Amino acid sequence: MSNKHIIALLIIVSTFCLGINSVQALSPSQVKAGVWVISIDKVDLAAGTFSADFYLWFHYTDVPPNFEFINGVPSKIEKTVEREGYVEYRVKATFVQQYNFKSFPFDVQNLNIIIEDKSLNISKLVFSPDFEQSGLDPQAYVVGWQFKDFTSESIVHEYPGENYSRIIFTISIQRETFPVFMKNFVPITLITLISLLSFAVSIQNYSQRISIGITTLFSAVAYHLATLSTLPPLSYLTLFDRIMLAIYSLFLFNIGVSVQGMRLVDRKQVERAIVFEDRMQKLLPLVIIVLLIFFTIVIEPFT
Repeated sequence: MSNKHIIALLIIVSTFCLGINSVQALSPSQVKAGVWVISIDKVDLAAGTFSADFYLWFHYTDVPPNFEFINGVPSKIEKTVEREGYVEYRVKATFVQQYNFKSFPFDVQNLNIIIEDKSLNISKLVFSPDFEQSGLDPQAYVVGWQFKDFTSESIVHEYPGENYSRIIFTISIQRETFPVFMKNFVPITLITLISLLSFAVSIQNYSQRISIGITTLFSAVAYHLATLSTLPPLSYLTLFDRIMLAIYSLFLFNIGVSVQGMRLVDRKQVERAIVFEDRMQKLLPLVIIVLLIFFTIVIEPFT
């Protein structure tokens, strides 16, 4: 092989190597991130926050990411493990979360831990979740809640002029069904039944009937406000609000029947009053069903 051929071959090899290096330089650094949640210390619905204690790690090829929590402020970050291509932290932080209460008190809430690099955009760094190792400790719990799911995903977040890779770890929690039913629906059910007992009172004693209806109505309003006091001010109706509207309408029906019976009795039309009251009493189950369907299903898309 001549010198010219050797020189030409060296030039080709050098060009090829430079091309590979250029492609590698243009490719973003791939960082695999994972979390292991030890505990959720506090879920504050009124403040829209939650606190978490967890391990956070990164598998990287070049340099470890200079990360930040987009929706939270850490109170403690302690580096626990560091070796070539891997770094791990123990983190305690408080996160801001926008909760959705439309299904309250049977709501499911998503607690998000959102991580992004402070300076490297998506052309230089891309996060991917460590599905195999990430998760929730079996001993973790939140009083009044039960864990439903744990998920993670990598997304692209757009800023004016540039995009950043963002990784989101989501812990889904839901309220414990039996305590919710006992605390939120048994008391109001008893109040409603007391109100409906007025149908057992003679229509001629209309003053007592009206008194029962109004007293239980005030009790229901007070209970409604007390139940919602744990939630922040909302611009929409919750499921509990819609059920309470159905109950208020039922109270209005009850009081309306008593008022109409009072008018008939005052006109000395006792027999008509008794017949009217019997018809309304037979109509009561249908009224309850219609009110519940209307307020819980029909108006839901408009709330």
